[in-house]
Amino acid sequence: MFTSDHFIWLGLSAAFVTCMLIFSIKRKLSLKTSGYIMTVICAFSEISKIMGDMTESDDGGMHLDPGSLPFHLCSLLLFTVLFVTFGKEGRLKQTVIDFLAVAGVLGSLCALLIPTNGTDFAKLGPYQCFVYHAGLMWFALYLIATKKANPGLRTYGRNLVILLALVLAMIYVNSVLSVYDTNFMYLVRPPMENLPYLNLNAGWYAYFLRLVALGVAIISLFHLPFIIAERKNK
Repeated sequence: MFTSDHFIWLGLSAAFVTCMLIFSIKRKLSLKTSGYIMTVICAFSEISKIMGDMTESDDGGMHLDPGSLPFHLCSLLLFTVLFVTFGKEGRLKQTVIDFLAVAGVLGSLCALLIPTNGTDFAKLGPYQCFVYHAGLMWFALYLIATKKANPGLRTYGRNLVILLALVLAMIYVNSVLSVYDTNFMYLVRPPMENLPYLNLNAGWYAYFLRLVALGVAIISLFHLPFIIAERKNK
C-alpha cells in the first residue's frame, strides 16, 4: 500500500479519469455512448478476472475462484452500468443512475487507495483492478457532471437504504460461501491488515459497526454539498 508502484498506478488512474471526463463533457457524449465505453471497460475487467482467477476443480477442469464472483460493491456496479446503458427509461433507471453515481465515486476511490489485487505491473490482477475502478470513477463523475444523476436529499435516503440492503444481502452471501472463505464488501474481515480504523482489534462486532458507520458517514458527506445546493435553489 502506497509503494512507488502504487503511486504510479494512482497517477495513471487520475490522468485517465481527468482526460476521459474532459473528453466526454467537451464532446457532449450521450449517456448511451458513455455507457458503451464503460461496458467495454467492464468486459475487459471480467474477462481478465476470469483469465487470471480460474482454479482447478476437484474432479477435473477449471472454475472461477468463488472469491472473484462479482459481489463486492464495485463489482455489483457493473450490472448497474449495463442497466443504465441498455435499460428502459423510467424511475427505476433514474434510481440506479443516482446510486451508481455516488457508489461509483466512493467505491472506486477506496479500491484505488486500497489495492487488494496488488500493484505489480508484471501481473494481470492490478490491471484489472485499476483500469476498472478508474473507468468506474470516470463514468460516475460523468453522470454527476452532466446532471444525469441528482445526489439530492431524496437520493441520499434511497442510497442509504440500498447500501444497507446490500450489506444485509452480502452477510448471507458470505455465509453461504464461507467454505470458500469469501469476504465480499469486506464484511467478514478488513480488506488489509494493520489498517488504523478498520481492524479486528476490538472484535468483529466493533469492526462491523465501524465499517457501516464509515460507509454512512462517507455517503452523507458526499451528498451534503448537493443537498445544501438543492435547498438553496428551492
